[in-house]
Amino acid sequence: MTSPDTRPLPEELLLLCAEPVRGRLRVPAIPLPTAIAGAVLAELRLRGAITLDGRRITAFQPLGDHDELAAGVLAELERLGKKRHRATVDHALGKVPHHRAHRHYLDRLTEQGALTVRTHRFLGLPYRRWTAVRPDAGALIAGRVAATLARTGTDGPATPAEERDRQLAGLIGAARLENRLYRGAPTRHAVRRLARSLPIAHAVKRAVAARGSAASG
Repeated sequence: MTSPDTRPLPEELLLLCAEPVRGRLRVPAIPLPTAIAGAVLAELRLRGAITLDGRRITAFQPLGDHDELAAGVLAELERLGKKRHRATVDHALGKVPHHRAHRHYLDRLTEQGALTVRTHRFLGLPYRRWTAVRPDAGALIAGRVAATLARTGTDGPATPAEERDRQLAGLIGAARLENRLYRGAPTRHAVRRLARSLPIAHAVKRAVAARGSAASG
């Protein structure tokens, strides 16, 4: 289980998008749904549901207390795991329903009282806007991650909580959120290094780059 002071990685990624004053979520359209999908995989890894050897997923362990979307992803990955050549992080990332996962965790945060949602109209078309109940929620998470990176440095994580923060940092870099969240160059550089070195974050980074190229081409 996660600490009472932390949330599952997909939820924390969404809260990191909250404006620090008004709390409105500013969600990057291309990178964030892909990063949320990666966060589902990273959360499964942190909870021991999947085991990685580099980019390969080598073992699976059911988790009875996980949310229904993640449980469905795990079941699909177990099925794919029987085809050993396809049990990779990159392939698994494509099996997470990106936009449904994004909406799923928005709804969870709303049900838990961490977000509010209002429906607006633009040119007669409805759209929803989510706002963090605590406008500083994202800043608190970003500050915790930065403190972990400063404390662990090149030695790596010593505790499960530190490993969780490093995984989140890699996803922040893969989602291209580091410039928005951090002013200091050392923290930005550490985040970008983790986005390149952590297998799940790196898979997200590659997928985001591919989607960006497709959208612009």
